[in-house]
Amino acid sequence: MGMASEDLLVTLQILPGFFSNCLFLVLYDSVVLVKRVVSLISCSSSTGNGEWHRMLTSAGLRSIWNSFLLDAYKQVKLGCEAPNSKVVKVPDNCSSSVSNVTNVPSGTRTQNENECHLLDFESSDRPLVVNFGSLVEDFSDVADFLLVYIDEAHPSDGWVAPPMGSCSFSVRKHQNLEERLGAARKLIEHFSLPPQCQLVADCMDNNTNVAYGVSNERVCIVQQRKIAYMGGKGPFFYNLKDVRQWLEKAYGKR
Repeated sequence: MGMASEDLLVTLQILPGFFSNCLFLVLYDSVVLVKRVVSLISCSSSTGNGEWHRMLTSAGLRSIWNSFLLDAYKQVKLGCEAPNSKVVKVPDNCSSSVSNVTNVPSGTRTQNENECHLLDFESSDRPLVVNFGSLVEDFSDVADFLLVYIDEAHPSDGWVAPPMGSCSFSVRKHQNLEERLGAARKLIEHFSLPPQCQLVADCMDNNTNVAYGVSNERVCIVQQRKIAYMGGKGPFFYNLKDVRQWLEKAYGKR
C-alpha cells in the first residue's frame, strides 16, 4: 500500500509538467501547420516542401512521460553520494573495439575492455562536470569534463524531431552496444567536441540514465564523490549559465 501511495503521489506531481509539455507540442504543431497552409496558399516553396514531422505523437507522449518518471525516481541527490554508474569508453574505432564483445554468444560474452565507472574520471582535487560539452576551454585548468552519451531521445525510427539544418543528427534506436558506440562516434565527428572533454556511453541497461534521471539532458558536478551541483531536467531546465556561475563562484571568472 505504501508503494502504491508513493507512485500515486509521484504521478500527481508530474502531471502538471507533463500536460504543459503536451500543450507546448500542440502549439508548436499548430504554428508549423499554419505556416505550411499559408505557404501552399501563397504558392511559396520555401516552407511548403519537405516532410512534416509532428511532435505530438504517441511516441512523443511516451518519451515525455518516461522523461518525467526518470526525473522523479532518479537516484542522484544534491549533496549526497554520486552514483558510480557503469559506462563504456568510446574508442576511436568502434567496430573493431567492440567486435570481440558483440559477436560472441551472450552466455560466453566477456566483459568489455572499455567498461569503466563514471567516478573513475574524477580527480580528488578537481570537480567533474558530467554530461556537458561546453565551457571546457574556459575551465579545463580547474575542472574535468565528461560527456555521457545516453539513449537517443529522438531516434529516426521513433519520436523524430524536426530537422535543424546543419545541426540535424539522424540516429536509429540503439539495438546493441556496438550501435550505441558508433552513434557516439558519429556525434563527435558531426559536432566539435573539445579535446579536454572525455566521452563515454551509457551501457545498454541505461543504468547511468536511470541513476541520474537524465532522459534528455542534465548537468551534474561531482566533487569528492558527492553531487555539488545538479542541473534541471532538460531540455527546458537545462541551463548552462548556472553551470558557468557555479564554476566562476568556485574558481573565479574567466
